[in-house]
Amino acid sequence: MKKILFSLGVAGAVSSAAAAPMDAFLSANPSSKPGEVQLEAAYDLVNRRVDVFNVRNSDSSFAGTNVGDYHGAHLRGGWAISPRIWVDGGFWERRIDYRSDLAKIHSWQLAAQYKLVEGAGYQPSIALRLGAWGNYADELKKSSSTTMQGVTLNSVSASKPKDNQYQLDLIGSSKVLDNLELSMFAGVGHSKVSLDSVQGSTTLNGCNYNLAFGPTEVVGTLAPPCSAGAVIDRFTVPNSLFGIDVNRETQYSARYYHGGLMLKWTLDDWQLRAGFEHQSFNRNHVDDIIRSRGGATYKSNNILIGDISYKLFDNTAIFLRGQYMTNQFVGEIPFAYNTLTASRFNKHYGFISTGLVMTF
Repeated sequence: MKKILFSLGVAGAVSSAAAAPMDAFLSANPSSKPGEVQLEAAYDLVNRRVDVFNVRNSDSSFAGTNVGDYHGAHLRGGWAISPRIWVDGGFWERRIDYRSDLAKIHSWQLAAQYKLVEGAGYQPSIALRLGAWGNYADELKKSSSTTMQGVTLNSVSASKPKDNQYQLDLIGSSKVLDNLELSMFAGVGHSKVSLDSVQGSTTLNGCNYNLAFGPTEVVGTLAPPCSAGAVIDRFTVPNSLFGIDVNRETQYSARYYHGGLMLKWTLDDWQLRAGFEHQSFNRNHVDDIIRSRGGATYKSNNILIGDISYKLFDNTAIFLRGQYMTNQFVGEIPFAYNTLTASRFNKHYGFISTGLVMTF
């Protein structure tokens, strides 16, 4: 069970209240002119051939395997409604390999920000930003066997895991040189992690049983090829037999705080950006359970993002971006973190993205 929720939580990728994707690039001046629309389309990737941060080869357990292979894509867009109002949103499709299983995760983000102070020259602009974002999956499954408390599970799956976050940020941006801008930000948020159900299967006395993990007990139902009569067709045992209260240990709420800075340099058709974000989390009961069992909890994360872009045409630029996280997806996929996956969040993780940015 420990290994399955680890893989279901994506933490097993070698590579959570958190902060929204790309927050390290927050700016009080996201657009240069009113009415402008920006669109970004990109492909995201890491595997043993594309491993710029050496996150795979440096791991003694998963080096040389497909564990942690990440591929996906995202689409982001923003609109400068007026000189002071900016709205943006994004959608990510993430695919993370774990041996014979594939985690398919969908991420979304919506936000609006209002410029409280319009900067001029080297005087800073100040903006207030309100956002909502989250992650969800139809099902996350581990099809290989796992032994827990002396009981061997043939497979385990989580149905409809998801997390939803609401976030408020204050952002300041100012020129430090004619072609260099410094942005700083700080924010707070609330996170809610939930799932519909957890199921599994096991073999007892040569017969297969489907398992349903409830709030207080586990229910087993006889599955083919055995038939009722010769063996028991249904049983109920307390969660304590499996050593876990699935609902309480995978569903929780949290508060989080984050802050950071970003430098943006432009010259002719080139642009360079480098952003840093620190995150701190306060979960309501999950970390208490982990500590009561002598485990380690991870209540912070550091994220570094950098990209370089080149303008191909007046309204189109190509970019290459890298993202590095000291504690995996603690910063982006909150439902990945629970009492059984936490021990794996001491690992770093990173991936690259490449794509196009268009302005209209």
